[in-house]
Amino acid sequence: MLVQWLAPLASEAPELIVAVVFAWRLRGDDGLGALLSSKVNQWTLLVGCLPLAHLAGGGGASLPLVERQVDEVLLTAAQTVLAVVLLLDLRFLPWKAALLLALFAVQFALPGESARFALSWVYLGIAAPLLALRLRQLPPTVRALAGRIEGDPH
Repeated sequence: MLVQWLAPLASEAPELIVAVVFAWRLRGDDGLGALLSSKVNQWTLLVGCLPLAHLAGGGGASLPLVERQVDEVLLTAAQTVLAVVLLLDLRFLPWKAALLLALFAVQFALPGESARFALSWVYLGIAAPLLALRLRQLPPTVRALAGRIEGDPH
């Protein structure tokens, strides 16, 4: 219980507080940026380094996971895919927030492992057509990731 709920809350509280302060000061874009940078850090450094830490600690080359852990990683990855697709246009509209919140809340109503697996496919099933509608936003996003933003002198 502590590892699943308290540790993530404590580790993400600073970013959440910063985002709330930005939102309070009507700087929602900056608040969203703080939360996004936290998510990027979480996926690249934390999750990406788990197998390396396991190997350095004397474990094998692969990280053994039980089915529940695989389901949780899949669900989190599917949530991330949907969130990225929703944010491709760099607009976080109320319907997008409501969609993410509603899908997140379903996890608590359906706590079984098979429900998590099915919910992962729901996230991906919603993300696919939304991505098809936003394909024109992929090239500017890729250019921005490469550091080439139109109109930016830096």
